[in-house]
Amino acid sequence: MRIWIDVSNAPQVHFFKNVYRRLVREGHDVLVTGRRFGALEALLDGSCIPYTLVGEHGGSQKDEKLRASSRRVLGLTDTVSSFVPDVALYKHSVEAPRVSYGLGIPSLCVLDNEHAIAQNKLMLPLSTKVIAPRAIDAPLITRFGVDPGQIRHFEGFCELAHIEDFIPSPHVLDDLGLDPDRPIAVMRPEPVMANYYQGDPSVSIVSPLLERLSDFQCVGIPRTPLQEALFRRDGAIVPSACIDALSLMHYADVVISAGGSMNREGVAMAKPAISTYPQQLLAVTDYMVHEGIKSHSCDAEEIVGIIERLHGNRAYGHHVAERLKRMENPIDVIVQELAALEQ
Repeated sequence: MRIWIDVSNAPQVHFFKNVYRRLVREGHDVLVTGRRFGALEALLDGSCIPYTLVGEHGGSQKDEKLRASSRRVLGLTDTVSSFVPDVALYKHSVEAPRVSYGLGIPSLCVLDNEHAIAQNKLMLPLSTKVIAPRAIDAPLITRFGVDPGQIRHFEGFCELAHIEDFIPSPHVLDDLGLDPDRPIAVMRPEPVMANYYQGDPSVSIVSPLLERLSDFQCVGIPRTPLQEALFRRDGAIVPSACIDALSLMHYADVVISAGGSMNREGVAMAKPAISTYPQQLLAVTDYMVHEGIKSHSCDAEEIVGIIERLHGNRAYGHHVAERLKRMENPIDVIVQELAALEQ
């Protein structure tokens, strides 16, 4: 089977690199495309999988987003037409469904953000099948023009795929000058460039938190130059280049993020993970908080209290590990759905 995978942002690299490896092991011919956006290219290089860059992210302005997306549709049309895939596979890409639909290629869309309204309006109605965590109820998906029969739910969350065959590297500690005998906190600020985020890009929970976590080695992973300046001003360790964030989280004591993927990766490793996202929570986040495997707060004092309660708490780690055993690896689900399309 000839399969086209489109990777549109950095967290998707950890997801699709393992999907790619599984599909290649099973004998499929796979084309991977990406775009110039943040650390995406560096992460693809580090994943050691072949890829083709097509286009770039348009930034935070709507008109530039539209221009960049239109150019990328044209570029992908040429690249994909030459490959002649049997199926397209993507996760929150707005160009891949338009190209695959236009070329008459069946498609699988992996969905884990029901709040990305603009993306979902452009993406879901054109997708042949939608694969989503069961936490995202069917009505949250069908409102975008998807038939209930097109939805494949699975138990769990997408980041479980990120750690398939994962082997942590201690080199990340040396690269950042971290002392393994002192506690480490990994911090990720708000997704200010995302279309669905409506907050002030100059304000973050980072500053008040860093003031209260003086006992921790705080590693900040910013999304923008402004966020980098905030981290450096408040004394966080900021990587000078793309790092092995999965390994960093393996050695960390807590993960604190206003985004989703990094927190869920922390949960997948049974680490205490605290969401500081200031807007309406995703269904997956609500599910994880309800299951007691993730926390949420935007209050610095409360977050410090959560850290004090969970840091070194073996019972918590055991609880998370037991919940994870009941969940499905989304890569298995993708393989099953690809086989169903092939029949």
